[in-house]
Amino acid sequence: MTVIAPPRPPGPSDPIDRQEVEALVEALFEEARQRARRRRRVRLAIVACVVLVGATALAIFERTAESQTASPATTSRQIASGGKVKVVIAGTNDRIPPPTDGTLAGKGTFKATGAISDAGPALGYRTVSATGITLRFVAKGRKGVITYLVKIDTIAGTSRWTISSGTKAYKGLHGKGIERENADYTISTLTGTVSR
Repeated sequence: MTVIAPPRPPGPSDPIDRQEVEALVEALFEEARQRARRRRRVRLAIVACVVLVGATALAIFERTAESQTASPATTSRQIASGGKVKVVIAGTNDRIPPPTDGTLAGKGTFKATGAISDAGPALGYRTVSATGITLRFVAKGRKGVITYLVKIDTIAGTSRWTISSGTKAYKGLHGKGIERENADYTISTLTGTVSR
């Protein structure tokens, strides 16, 4: 078996051959290239980590945003997916004489129980026509605003209400029923059902 010894480094007094110098310079260049490659790999690994962390953070943020925007829809289904409701509206008919042209008749309060459970301020608007009276109640609760429309047929003697619009948790809510008033017309009681 033959063993080949590595070349002996030149001593200080040995003459240096041109090929050896070129080989040494080439070795130095190759070492510099390898260091540059390692630096590029490290930088690419850092960039890849930053991109991965950013993408993960974005995905978490989007899921959180989706759950927050989905929450009101879920809540609105829980609030009023259907069922009986009773709404008491008080103090919205305090202008003397009461308006007949659809303007504000008064400011009061409302309280809803049953399929809707909410309370807050309410505004009442009143319109009078040849066949009856129309009352529009705008009730602002903690979960949103509901606008109730009451049609009082003075000829037939009936009083019916519907939901004309809703916001936030009450968006898309439908409802109908009958309306009754106390003797001095200061309290309206709406009973009926709501559904989605």
